[in-house]
Amino acid sequence: MSTITFFLLFFLIILILLSGFLSGSETALTATSKPRILLKNKKGNKKAKFVLKILDNLDNAISSLLLSNNLVNILASSVATAILYDIFGVSGILYATLIMTILIVLFAEILPKTYSLNRPNRTALKIAPIIYYLSKILYPFIFIINLIVKKIFLRNLKTDNKIKDQQSEEELQGIIDMYKTSNPDSEKEKEMLQSILMLNDITVEEVFTHRKNIYSIDGSLEISEIIKKINVSRFTRIPIWKKNPENIIGLLNVRTLNIDLTNHEKSKKIIFEKISKPWFIPESTNLLEQLVAFKKRKEHIAFVVDEYGELLGLITLEDIIEEIVGEIVDEIDIPENEFNETNNGLIITNGEKNLRDLYKHFNLDLPESDASTISGHILEISKRIPFFGETVKDDYFIYRILSHSRKQISKIEITQIK
Repeated sequence: MSTITFFLLFFLIILILLSGFLSGSETALTATSKPRILLKNKKGNKKAKFVLKILDNLDNAISSLLLSNNLVNILASSVATAILYDIFGVSGILYATLIMTILIVLFAEILPKTYSLNRPNRTALKIAPIIYYLSKILYPFIFIINLIVKKIFLRNLKTDNKIKDQQSEEELQGIIDMYKTSNPDSEKEKEMLQSILMLNDITVEEVFTHRKNIYSIDGSLEISEIIKKINVSRFTRIPIWKKNPENIIGLLNVRTLNIDLTNHEKSKKIIFEKISKPWFIPESTNLLEQLVAFKKRKEHIAFVVDEYGELLGLITLEDIIEEIVGEIVDEIDIPENEFNETNNGLIITNGEKNLRDLYKHFNLDLPESDASTISGHILEISKRIPFFGETVKDDYFIYRILSHSRKQISKIEITQIK
């Protein structure tokens, strides 16, 4: 074997190894976990910064790798052809094709990509500095290639930030669905994480307390009556109204009083000094925005109004937290069964119960309905107030009317459709 042939053979081995490095790098960068890299970056890992820079401009990095890999493979095939042609003549071209196909597929594709796929984060951290500077060197060529591709194939393609946001949220939901540990509580963690992502899609109207269920006090009453209502209340924050219950003039935090309520004249003055201004929010506010607003204003209660300024109800910080962690029962709550089941498996409930709670009780996706209560959902389906004993159904349940008035549905029997 001549010196030139030996040199070409050595050069060929280097090219195959380089091709394997480039192929493995491409797989590692596309399979790496950005959240884990972000965490390593926060911990001070210097190479993680290179990975993040590459991931922020991944298209250019992948283009650089593909361009480099193709150049290396073509050069390797040419070198192999030159070596075997020198040894075997024209038939060496066929040998070069067969041998290089096997070598490239096995050592430059399958093995490095399999390794990188099994250890994407570790591999990405090792190769990131090299790939970062390679992209910088090849940027002029990549820029021209991308420009040509965009002009030919992506002429009418427009970037939609809403679609990108939706895709990111769906990707995050998919990651949460895949999350699983040996801890049996992992399902609860998954439910809480999924609930947090849903806050942006739920409006306060869907979870608020309706105005007729609000415990409030008429501010025009005698002080003795006001004190009596304060003492019998189990709530620490009580709305105060005048003229009609929908005209809320303020909110009284009972914990801030710290006075002897037996002294009526002194008590009345102090009570009305402690009343804070009510906070009104539109019904279209989503729970995520409201949670941030609660934190920012350091408030616990907000009153929900419609587009005409009419009071619809109130929402508390606890209502939003319960959407994430589930029902919270503290020392002032009166425990009650949301849905009472009979011996036949039927559910008896009142029409004021939240529609979301019913569907969460059966682990079902909420239907597309503008109603927030079960009775509102029934009225939406039937377009009228059903008679006693009449049944109405949706995709999952049959609702039988057990009690109603001229204005509303009081009691309902619910059967799940199997």
